[in-house]
Amino acid sequence: MTMRPEDFAENPPGEVEMVDGIFAFSPDPLPPDLEATHDLLTENGDAMYAVGQLSDLERWLDSPEVILSPLIHREAVDSSNIETTTRLTLSDIYRREAGEEPGQTETERADIAEAQNYVEAITTGLQALRNGAELDRDLLCQLHEILLQGARGEQKNPGEFRTDLVGIDEPGTPLGEARFVPTPPASIPYALRSLLQYIRSGPTYAPIVDLALMHYQFETIHPFEDGNGRLGRLLVMLALYKWDLLPGPYLYPSSYFNANRDAYLDRLLAVSRDGAWTEWVSFFVQAIAEQGREAYTVARQLLALRDRYRDQYQGQGAVVHELIDFIIEHPYLTEPQAVAALDRSQPAVNQAIRRLWDGDVLRETTGQQRNRRYEAPAVLDVVEPYNP
Repeated sequence: MTMRPEDFAENPPGEVEMVDGIFAFSPDPLPPDLEATHDLLTENGDAMYAVGQLSDLERWLDSPEVILSPLIHREAVDSSNIETTTRLTLSDIYRREAGEEPGQTETERADIAEAQNYVEAITTGLQALRNGAELDRDLLCQLHEILLQGARGEQKNPGEFRTDLVGIDEPGTPLGEARFVPTPPASIPYALRSLLQYIRSGPTYAPIVDLALMHYQFETIHPFEDGNGRLGRLLVMLALYKWDLLPGPYLYPSSYFNANRDAYLDRLLAVSRDGAWTEWVSFFVQAIAEQGREAYTVARQLLALRDRYRDQYQGQGAVVHELIDFIIEHPYLTEPQAVAALDRSQPAVNQAIRRLWDGDVLRETTGQQRNRRYEAPAVLDVVEPYNP
């Protein structure tokens, strides 16, 4: 269905303009006027409570990275599954990190590579903010370049704003027939600069409401040729950290967006066409609340599993306990990976792996005598996202 000016409300939150014979939409600068309905205030309270639970979690964690790594990998899988035909699993990424080449086709392997790029982008972005970097154009372009490296998007100008109009619709839809055409290229630098200034100034409304506004704005500007969805969802996680709402990437909103993909896309489009801000903000805030609660549950389950293993192997040496922490972070591993991560001797790590294998904490997956690979089934059962 071709995008036309008459499809938009009389006063949409932006401008519909013709560029090279195609109508495109540029959103107005943030913030819009929002009505604080009772339902929205209640939903926001639920979301803030869920985020607060996650924030408190780190205060009593002796090693936050033990649960951060699985949560980051979950977000990578779900964010990629929104945009790819391959149904990725956490095991796909972990196996690739362990040196395998999972995937039966070139498309599947490319999708897995993109998901692994997402893990690297999250890690790089959080570390940059911890080191004092701003959420600015340079950081976004750096993260975009990471997202597209070595994958299909590598030919789509990684780290550079697009120079052509693009259409948002099913793959293969001609530009002139696209359901939505985002901001024209000439307006992208100004629109994105305004958005980033708004983010750096801190929330105008309740923080999670502002995250909804920010996410809509970024996706509607659509500054890059490819990877905008993944980068826009990553931006949510970075802003949660930058605004001191969370001490790390504990919350993975893509799981909710993936499970409700049609509603997610429809709500975004309805803001541009009809100014339906309240419906979009409500949808987004509910996503944060639900995913906050789920992330908290997963984190507690991981910690309970780790504590059970520690009790089970109490008094069996420091290397075994270090390996237990490592398999919670990396439930698919090789012996060289564990040796490098633990900085212990190969015989000591081999002995620790054997103990966990004998106790059914680890399972060997190759059936070989050499180059063995192991997985931790109970850990994967906790962290593997439930695909809709």
